[in-house]
Amino acid sequence: REAVGPDVGLLVDVNQGWDEATAIRVGRELEAFGLSWLEEPLPYEDLEGCARVAAALTTPVATGESDYGSLAVKRHLEARAADVLMPDLQRMGGVTGFLDAAALCQAWHQPVSSHLFTETSCHLLAAAPNGLILEHMPWWDALFTEPLSVADGHVLVPERPGIGLELSAPALARFKA
Repeated sequence: REAVGPDVGLLVDVNQGWDEATAIRVGRELEAFGLSWLEEPLPYEDLEGCARVAAALTTPVATGESDYGSLAVKRHLEARAADVLMPDLQRMGGVTGFLDAAALCQAWHQPVSSHLFTETSCHLLAAAPNGLILEHMPWWDALFTEPLSVADGHVLVPERPGIGLELSAPALARFKA
């Protein structure tokens, strides 16, 4: 917290690495740092454990990137397994599946974030009234003639047709079979 100051959101991703007791103990210790969220503290299928962790902490718990389809999202919501759900665009079945998951979360008054696929997810979160945080991974910037722009900590959603990005011919040539 000292390195970034009080105005920068800190998010901790445990990547399903803790058990319930550890998640509650360490999660409480981390609360002193004013985290924006604690991501995936437990294995994704442990919905009851995630619900107990979420109830025990004041820091929001985020999970859901391993869910496949809206039924899995519904199970998370019914179990109250997280404070923020982060559907994965690919695992949700694409744009429609992601938007269905976001709408389901909205009906439960639950915010959504994204998991990867920044170039498309930025559009979907901008369209979702309950969109919260875009996971920005610039891994694929070199594939585009002009990567996504970031200003003041926010991705500027492209306004050109499609996802608003043009593939770079020289970059694609490297992957030619």
